[in-house]
Amino acid sequence: MVMPFTICTVGCGWIADAMHGPAFLKYRAANPEAVFAGCCDIDAARAEGFRAKYAFRNAYTDMGEMLAREKPDAVCLLSSVATTAALAAQILEMGIPLLLEKPPGRTLEEASRLLDIAERKSVPNRVAFNRRYAPLIRKTKELLDAEFSPGQIQSLQYDMFRIGRLDEDFSTTAIHAIDTARFLAGADYGSLHITYRGDPALCRNVTDFHMICTMKSGAVVKLNICPVTGTNREAATVNLHDNTLFLDYMGNPVHPMGRLTALKKNTVTLDITAGDLADGVEPFERDGFYEENRSFFDDVIAGKTPSGDLSTTLQSVEVADCLRRRMREFSLP
Repeated sequence: MVMPFTICTVGCGWIADAMHGPAFLKYRAANPEAVFAGCCDIDAARAEGFRAKYAFRNAYTDMGEMLAREKPDAVCLLSSVATTAALAAQILEMGIPLLLEKPPGRTLEEASRLLDIAERKSVPNRVAFNRRYAPLIRKTKELLDAEFSPGQIQSLQYDMFRIGRLDEDFSTTAIHAIDTARFLAGADYGSLHITYRGDPALCRNVTDFHMICTMKSGAVVKLNICPVTGTNREAATVNLHDNTLFLDYMGNPVHPMGRLTALKKNTVTLDITAGDLADGVEPFERDGFYEENRSFFDDVIAGKTPSGDLSTTLQSVEVADCLRRRMREFSLP
């Protein structure tokens, strides 16, 4: 007899509804033993709407009450950036395996505190940097790992463009570009030089971030993070000896399904879209939300240590905080 695996979620806002909810439905369809027991949001109507839409058993407005009643085997924390670190600390202290949305903290101190709790309590955890699990980015990483070492990457450029993002603090979105560049490069940042370009016509804190980075592997990484442009796009170019990879991770009008093209000495050796891979073509599948949830649940059930835990995310948090504080130079020994 297969034992039930009980899951609760905290936070029923946009990211939960648009991405995680559909991932939960797909996971349950493939795993009937999965019981989506409780969803929680401080907005009672939103919690009830999420419960009805994604067939959770109960809706709550109090996280502590939900966890005490449902006694879940895993929790997905999909709350606001302002509340994530405090709520994650409570869940980890209870010893419940936790998948938490990025960033795990706004500062290195906040994220490190969560790591300390997770290690002290031996709690499986994963930070939901969904790009690490997106099919085209996974395929790019597989190619790099199979054929090259991190030291062979000569340069990597990552562009993050958005339309009309006037956030007072865009660093909490920019952290995706910071983390994905680290992930693809297979190395931590060694030193950064950051240029800020604001627009006086826009809100006071709205600015472009341009970063020139030297990774500890020796690779040079450039990040262009621009919140007010003509398109929503995330793309990377990776140069190695005799080889170049062009990656459009996010679907856009030019490449609606994204695209990965590999060239060797100007000859195309691979040219695929997300539709050519097995994950599926819905946004929650293309963007990695299903895979990050599926593999986390499966690892917890199997007693495995999930990849992408808090320990792998600390430097991404630290660099994003440099942007928040408008630092111009950053280096690690």
